[in-house]
Amino acid sequence: MKNIKYLFFVLAVITVLGCKKGFEGELSSQSNPETFMAVNKIERSGTNRLTTRVDAYWWGTSQDGFVVGFEVSIDSMKTWTYTTRTDSSLLLIIPQGSDTADIDVFVRAIDNLGQKDLTPASLAYPVRNSAPNAAITNIAGKKTTKSFPAVHFFWTANDADGLQDINGFEVLLNDTNATPYTLASSVNDITIMADNNFSDSCFVYVGTKTKALDGRIKGIKYNVWNYFYVRAFDKAGLRSAFVFDSIFIKKPVSKVLFINAYLTSRNAPQNFIATRTVSFIPAFDTLYLNNRDAQQNSFEQSPDALTQARVFSFFDKIIWISDEGATAATLSLAQISTADFFENGGRMFMMCNFGSDIPNELESFGFTPIQKLVSDSSGLAIRMNVNDEMTPFDNTWPTLKCNTIISSARPFFTQTTSSGTSSFDSTYKAKLITLGPGGVRPFNGQSTVVGKRISLKYNRTALVFMSLPVQNLNGNSNGNLFLEKVLKDELGF
Repeated sequence: MKNIKYLFFVLAVITVLGCKKGFEGELSSQSNPETFMAVNKIERSGTNRLTTRVDAYWWGTSQDGFVVGFEVSIDSMKTWTYTTRTDSSLLLIIPQGSDTADIDVFVRAIDNLGQKDLTPASLAYPVRNSAPNAAITNIAGKKTTKSFPAVHFFWTANDADGLQDINGFEVLLNDTNATPYTLASSVNDITIMADNNFSDSCFVYVGTKTKALDGRIKGIKYNVWNYFYVRAFDKAGLRSAFVFDSIFIKKPVSKVLFINAYLTSRNAPQNFIATRTVSFIPAFDTLYLNNRDAQQNSFEQSPDALTQARVFSFFDKIIWISDEGATAATLSLAQISTADFFENGGRMFMMCNFGSDIPNELESFGFTPIQKLVSDSSGLAIRMNVNDEMTPFDNTWPTLKCNTIISSARPFFTQTTSSGTSSFDSTYKAKLITLGPGGVRPFNGQSTVVGKRISLKYNRTALVFMSLPVQNLNGNSNGNLFLEKVLKDELGF
């Protein structure tokens, strides 16, 4: 009987120790805490397996004190993470190349004496890996459909196993069978930009970074539609389906860019300038800032200032025109996107017709010779009448005559102090009128309507700015002489 009792005692000890794993340390008079998982076993198989994002629950007890925290391991007790919680959402990592696994979660309690459970509780989670998914996104209202070869793409990605399970992205141009360009999981937008030789491989910039990543993405095509593909891949190697965006890429044909921001009747001013400058500007590229229509839904403005600046970097001279309804927006865009253009020696002629509703002072005047606009003190609209003249301060420039009424003719005060990088000068004044209840009256205030910005770095004129539409000032039939003086002689077109 004694032998039988002794055998039962040995078996009981073995049974207790067999339920615990990883016994470590030495016996002491203090009892180590115990840890328990909320369930003993999870039975799932096939498609019923859990995703790799699992919820785990536990608790602990201590006979000689109280539990102050827990350590959790999801890598077979190689590393531990401390927590005071009794639950957690855990991302379990399936081995590369597998789509299912049974992964043990270990938990050990720690008491107020610093003692740890010597036999951590554990639970095996039957999990399966879910493929990630990706989606193309765009900045609201700025879906560029046609562009010179500096193009910004945006996307998002999700994974049922958690965003931490996404390991990166693969992007391609036009051919999904080509070798993909691989990006880190933290990247959700890139700019693809051609080199100055317009080869078939492009620089890749992340977000607002100004330094390109190593390597280039290949496959760009010019003067046709291009297709940008992106897919996500996770830590187990599963990949999402490709999603794509499309854009028409234009290859520049010259170093002169004509930016037409007119909202209405945009062909008239462009044709007026183009036909009178063809002798010294035989070819130019065109960018229409307000070209969205119901038939083509064409939109050429870049989605952000940095990408727009990269588009401008393909050119060294710009002609930029806008009418009353577009001037405020076009000046704002120019203010934030042309700093590098001018810093690198670019030169521009800008013609903006200001409406009476535009405030006298705008932050976007900063890059122009304008200090502030002029308004009539009585609130009347300032106009220019037929046969009234625009007169140069330098008599080597031609005098222009108004050939049709300019209903809003806003003169300006020219900046008088150097910005540190530029100086400024007035070039033309105009004879102006006001029209109100008392009829037509001469406007006797400040009347400058053309000014220039001079680069101190290059010691030459960088910008000639005109606040009247030149196509309405050909009463002396010498608009060609004015444009030649401005573009060829002053700006070096």
